[in-house]
Amino acid sequence: MAVDIGLLVYLGAWYLGNYYYNIYNKLAAKEAGGTTYAMTLATLQLLVGSVYAIFLWVAPEARALPKITFSQFVSLAPLGFFAAAAHAGAVFAMSAGAVSFGQIVKAAEPAFAAAVGYLVYDSKISYAKIMCLIPIIGGIWIASVEELDFTFGALAAASIANVASAFRGGENKRVMGDKSTKEALGGAGNTYAITTIWANIMLIPLIFLSGEYEKMGEFKELWNKNSALRYNTYMSGITFYLYNEVSTLALKSISGVAHSVANTAKRAIIIVGCAIAFGESMAPLKMAGCTIAICGTFLYAIADELVKKKTA
Repeated sequence: MAVDIGLLVYLGAWYLGNYYYNIYNKLAAKEAGGTTYAMTLATLQLLVGSVYAIFLWVAPEARALPKITFSQFVSLAPLGFFAAAAHAGAVFAMSAGAVSFGQIVKAAEPAFAAAVGYLVYDSKISYAKIMCLIPIIGGIWIASVEELDFTFGALAAASIANVASAFRGGENKRVMGDKSTKEALGGAGNTYAITTIWANIMLIPLIFLSGEYEKMGEFKELWNKNSALRYNTYMSGITFYLYNEVSTLALKSISGVAHSVANTAKRAIIIVGCAIAFGESMAPLKMAGCTIAICGTFLYAIADELVKKKTA
């Protein structure tokens, strides 16, 4: 049987990029004082991604510019808004508590997606998918009991990120449902690039609303003298952009079920890897809850694919 080297490269880059993003993001947050400048760091990370995206458009033979109209560009603003909210929530959650715990809560994305899809986008939920939500929610509750670095701030922020991710998925389907916009964008890479630019713009007001702008003088001073803060911020920005774009390439190369398996394995690796890297709690009850939640997520994804095949 032939081995798809390209697919292995995509999966490897996706896993490594996601893992190292979490490492760099946490290190940057530690250098900046935890959640003190969470919105500033989130904005800078997306700024790095936006600059990289623009560079690809202007560099010779790199990526063709999307041929979209101004109205089509504006139609992507809601997608950018929810992408910004998802990113801001995730950055705050990982800064406020253990990275491994934040990732466990993020594993509940299907539960939030199901609720938002049903209430907002009129999506139907099968009985099998509803049953799969039970271990996801139950596993997170079990993991929370033994979490030494548990904070309500991390739980709330990760939950907000999940809600925003659910809306982002709905908006992405809406945008891609417009044939003319889809053709004008010219591919998933351009779609993600414009979404990142919009998200970057949307995050700027949060620096003011969070009160971080009032401490911007202190942050600039810290930024200028702390090379570790600068390095980890730059690296978290580029790894965040790259792993998200590579994941779309991996999705194109494999079936939905295979992608679900890969995504499940990825989350497990990141949770354990970050726990080891930062010396975070790996209590048996926490790991048991983590396992239950991730298995529930996997079963939900499988049930989702089966429903899609039946309705196709």
